[in-house]
Formats: sequence, structure tokens, C-alpha cells
Amino acid sequence: MVHTQDALLSSPTSAAFTQSSLAQFIATLPKETQEKLGTKTNTLYANLHQWSIQNIDHFWDSLWDFANLTGVKGEIICTHKTEMFGAKFFPQGQINYAENIFNAPPEQTDRPALIARHQDGEDRIYSWQDLADAVSLWEQALLAENLQEGDRVCAYLSNIPEAIFLFLACAKLGLVFASAGTEMGTDDLISRFSQISPKILVAANGAQHGDKIIDRQQTIATLQETLPTLQKTILIPVCTLPPSDALASERTETIDNFLAPFSAKELTFTQFDFNHPLYILFSSGSTGKPKCFIHGHGGTLLKHIEEHLLQCDIRAKDRLFYHATPSWMMWNWLVSGLAVGATLLLYDGNPSHPNMTAQWDFCAHHHCTHHGTAAPLILMWHSHNLRLKDLFDLSALRMILSTGAVLPEQGFTYLHDSVKEDIPICSISGGSDIVGCFLGGNPLTPTYTGQIHGPMLGMDVRIFNETSGQTVERGQTGELVCCRPFPSMPLGLWNDPDNSRYKAEYFSHYDKKPEIWRHGDALYQTEQNQFVIIGRSDATLNQNGVRIGTTALYDQLAPIPEIKESAALNFICPQNKQVITILCLALTGQPDTIPEELINLIRSKIKNNVTPYAIPTEIIPVSGILKTPNGKKAELVMSKLLNGTPISDPSLYGTDRVEEFKKIGQKLHRKYHAQAS
Repeated sequence: MVHTQDALLSSPTSAAFTQSSLAQFIATLPKETQEKLGTKTNTLYANLHQWSIQNIDHFWDSLWDFANLTGVKGEIICTHKTEMFGAKFFPQGQINYAENIFNAPPEQTDRPALIARHQDGEDRIYSWQDLADAVSLWEQALLAENLQEGDRVCAYLSNIPEAIFLFLACAKLGLVFASAGTEMGTDDLISRFSQISPKILVAANGAQHGDKIIDRQQTIATLQETLPTLQKTILIPVCTLPPSDALASERTETIDNFLAPFSAKELTFTQFDFNHPLYILFSSGSTGKPKCFIHGHGGTLLKHIEEHLLQCDIRAKDRLFYHATPSWMMWNWLVSGLAVGATLLLYDGNPSHPNMTAQWDFCAHHHCTHHGTAAPLILMWHSHNLRLKDLFDLSALRMILSTGAVLPEQGFTYLHDSVKEDIPICSISGGSDIVGCFLGGNPLTPTYTGQIHGPMLGMDVRIFNETSGQTVERGQTGELVCCRPFPSMPLGLWNDPDNSRYKAEYFSHYDKKPEIWRHGDALYQTEQNQFVIIGRSDATLNQNGVRIGTTALYDQLAPIPEIKESAALNFICPQNKQVITILCLALTGQPDTIPEELINLIRSKIKNNVTPYAIPTEIIPVSGILKTPNGKKAELVMSKLLNGTPISDPSLYGTDRVEEFKKIGQKLHRKYHAQAS
């Protein structure tokens, strides 16, 4: 793999580093350690990272102290320092995630904790005292439902303050929280929530995206019918909609009635086991039902604190924005910004409504210091040549973050030229399975076009060969692996009591190296010792920066009798490197074209029951799909063929069909290359 550009966009100044939390953290380390790290800025981060993975006990213990976390550590930091599977951090520790959110000094109570805007609506501003009062109300209301520690509470909400109030109240009580955004359709929602047997559902009656209002009351009613453990549904009237008769009125209560009996009280906290479940996050469901990752109070908090404080240099009084919904782990990551005293900027709705700069208008107005977004949005601003620095006062902005999809080189150049020069542009890479990042930015490393600065502290990231488990040479594509334990590894998967599925998913790829976490991302290391993510090495779709499991699409196609076989595949556009979904269909009777009414039906079903983000960009007729020798769809092989990547032993899949997919790929390359030029 050859990186086409290595343009240096920005280098951190010594003054900026000196003021950073990372510099302050280094200053707390023993003098002997500081001397080993050295003072040369071009090697300091690499030396610090190496120290952090060779001394994981000392690193995470020092971070706890530096962040001034409230809790009890116990005597053991990590049970296994080199064996990942089964390793536990602070096994004797006691902590409460929510308590550490409210660790701010007393003078902070009047400052904003949350500033929220719904599209072009009025801003809602909540002080830290307002936040504490709201959490108190939700806590009391949940207690009145006779919930016990470990019971599940589900949220079907958009990026609104009420979602955070509910989550923090659940964390305070030791309840297990799970969420999905209102952009998610009925079937995808059921495939997630039905696995975890929730007792309470808090849901918005609808969602607004631009000028469109989507009524979600029927979806909620279907959930009520599907979830036998559900005691009560709390309805939040986000949209002006007529009440639905489908909702079970005896089990549905409005938010006003639910909270009305209570008045705010001073918060007091009970500390739980460091590894007490905090929330459940869901995988995309590419190989069946979505996996349910259980994440703990302490591990989640400690990992997020590290990323916010040391990697992103988010400090008290900073203003943190991230384009996210409660379906995505970046929403959970965003909420943890409160633990370092930052104000969260919450934007709900279409990011381009009422105009393409709507989110930037919101962020600039509230002096955003850290702006996080998805790569497709950056490319959209680029395609419209929006010079945001000429439109807004971005003097407060100190860092731009990007994730959700690979950000190509022109995205980096655009941010530097048209948003703000000489600040870190930090692409980050992680996942719901670790509710955090393997790779990202830091205040010490220069920004190069298209490259991720490096591994996060405490993360022993390496690149292995796909099959042998050997480290690949710089410039060669391989698998992202992690070789030492870290606090935010999942406690396990739901309904996997012996952890056999968890072990098989992450620790069984390399037979001779069972203690290596294989994440499933393909990447390579550049000449600058930075990283470029190629994409998922599995078949998860990644259109619009939203990971969608192929099974979710296949479930919608299964009842359609005209469809004999189908394959949903990733295609990387040749010019901007963005991923689009190609749906290949083999129809009964083998027609050469797909009827327009069938295309409309497919798009409608996916839009309404999965998500609009998953609607295929192209729907193409094929004679049949490729399958592995054991009969499974060879999605990765077909995606490789579409993208011009050679495969070994085409005869395993049928040479005629391999040639057919090659030709489809060639046509797609010509089409999208022509469109881009």
C-alpha cells in the first residue's frame, strides 16, 4: 500500500503542549520515568506510549489519581498484564460513573453543562445544578417502579438532554442502560432490545429530520407487544403528533406525569463494583442478531477520561460537540465529556437544516473548542466549497475530530484550508465493542493528510498478517490487533454466561496467539509512523459513516418472492474513498433488469424498518452470488472483486461468477470516476 501524499498540515507548538493536560500528566510521573521519556517533542509521545503499555498497572493507576476520580481502587490494578481474555481491572475497586460526572468544583454549578438545539429551534441550556436536579427527578421516578440493580432500561430517543438525564439516573442506581436513536426502524430496534429483557422503555413519539416528521408511535406499540418484560413506557412528545390508539394506554405514561410526583433532592451516591454493568451497546448485526456488549462503570469511565483528558486535551470549561445519536457509541463517548468538566453541545435533527452550515452556526455561537463529526459531512461541506472560517468566528476551536468512516486526504486538506489552519485534525478509530478508540490524535504529534496520529495511550496496537499472526512491514495492509488488556474491554456479551461467544469473536482468530484481540479493521502504517484505516475487514456496511449489518437488509428482502439471492456489499468510490452500498440481486427467472416497482419497494422497506442511511446507492441484477464452500455468502470476496482486489483461487466460487462481479466492479469504477471528475 502506497500513501499518495504525506503533506504536513500542522505541528503542535511547544506552548500549546505545555498548557495541555498531557503535559500536566507527564509532570506527575516519577522523575525517573520522566527522564526515560526524554524531552524531545518528536519522540516524547512514542516513548510515553511505549511506557504506558509496558507498565499498564502504573499507567492506569496514575491516570486515576491525575483525574481525581472518586472511588476505592483496591490493591490490584489488573489481574493479568499480558493475558487479555479474562483480565480484570481494579477487581477490588468500588466506583460510580454518575458520581464522577458530578465531581466538579462548587463554583461550576451555575455554568452550562448542556446546551441543546433541535435543528433551527431555540437553544435549551442546563446548568450543572439543572443537570443534577433533572437526574434526581428521574432517579426517584425509576425507584418508584421497584427496579433492582442490574435491571435494564431502554431509551428510544434522539440526541436530546432527556437521554442524558435518564442515562445518568440509571448509572446512579446501578441499572443497566441501553439506547437506540429514533432514526432506527422497527425490526432493527426489536433485534436489539428483545435480547436484553428491559423493564422500562423511554421513547420519543417521533423524530424530525429536516422538514419531515416521522411518527414512531406504531414502532413503540410493536415494541410493547414484543417485549413481555416491559412494565412501563414513558413517552416524550418530541413531535406534534396526534396520539396513537395502538399504544397500550395502561402501560404508557407521559414524561410529565412520570416525573410530576417528585421534587429535586441533593444527589447522594452508592459505589458499585468497578466492573458493575453500566450499559449495553450493540454491534451492527452483520452476521445475525446484533451482539450485546456489556460495559462497566469503572472501565468505561477510565478509558473515556484518558481519551478526553490526554488525547483530546478536553478540559473543564471547554465546549465539546459531536455529531452523534444514541444508536452510536460516540454518543456514550460524548456524555463522558462531563466527567472532565466540559460543556456538551447537543444538536438534534438534520445537520443541514435549515441550511448546510446549521451545526457550525450552533457550535460557533457557543464557542465550541472541540468539534467532532462524521467523514461524509466533511466531504459534503467540501463538495459545496463552504469556507466555514469566512462565515463564523472559530477562534475558540482547538481540535477537529472525525470518525464513522475513513476520512480521505482531501477531507483533511479541506478542514485545514477552509475551517481552521494549524490545529490538530484527529481521525479516530475504535468501536462499540470497546466503547472507545484504539487510534486517535494527541497534542504532541503532527497532522498529515489522511493519517491517524497514532495509538492511544495504554493500547498495545499492532498490525498483524491476516492469517499467520506475524507483524507486517510498514506500508503493508494487515489486521488491527491489540496485545495487552485495557479497562474498556467488554465485561462480556449478553446471554453468553461462559464467555464462549465473546472468546470466539475476538480471541480465536490466531490459533497460536489466543490472547490477542483481533478487531476486524484493515490498516497500514505510513512512513511517518502514523496509520491509515482501509475499512472493516468483515462485511459490515459503512455507508454514510453508519455501520449497518447486512443481515438487517437481508431480513427485509426475505419476504419478497421475486428475489432468489442477494448480497449487500461495500464499494469504495475511487476519487473520494467513501463507502457506498451496492445491493446485488439474483431474481427468479433471471431478468437482466430490476423492475422499478421492486426497487422502490426495497428502498421503502429498508428506509422504514432499518434506517434511511442503509438505502443502497446501487441495486444491480446478477446471475447469482458467490458462496463459500460451506454455503455462506462470500460477502468479503464479492466486495473485493467490486473494488478491484484480486482473490485467491477463484474456482472455489465459480470462475464465471467471479468474472461477472469483476465486470460489475469495472463498470462502477468507470461510473464513479467519471462522476467525480
